[in-house]
Amino acid sequence: MSTGMLTIRALATETGVSSKALRYWESRGLLPKPGRTHTGYRVYPADVVQKVQFIRKAKSIGFTLSEIRSLIGIAKEKRTPCEGVYAWVSRKLVALDQQIALLTKLRAELQQHQRRWRGRLPCPPLSPNEICCLIEELPSLTCEPGRR
Repeated sequence: MSTGMLTIRALATETGVSSKALRYWESRGLLPKPGRTHTGYRVYPADVVQKVQFIRKAKSIGFTLSEIRSLIGIAKEKRTPCEGVYAWVSRKLVALDQQIALLTKLRAELQQHQRRWRGRLPCPPLSPNEICCLIEELPSLTCEPGRR
């Protein structure tokens, strides 16, 4: 093996990414097809470490592998994806704020139920069709259009 080349095991060790994940990323087009040794082992150029680190960083802030592949594709075309990344972060922040609001509302509802249910256990004997008296006593839900 020539210098500057890494086996998949060495790449995994250096980057903290499993060999299985590296092979998967390769199959998804995130990493270049590696060369092979005469015995068939994958060998990567040393500069692939930077790409693996980029993928890990992008994943750590919520990018999907498909989105990362798009960013890599833009960079391969000698264009910068930075404006798109900034726009993506802006959209993601809006979505996260909505999720946080929904979770905050759910948390308050659960706390309210917990206060109301305190001291109610154990449940009385259930009728044949009942499952949990605590949930059964909740008010009926109205069906929203398009939801089941």
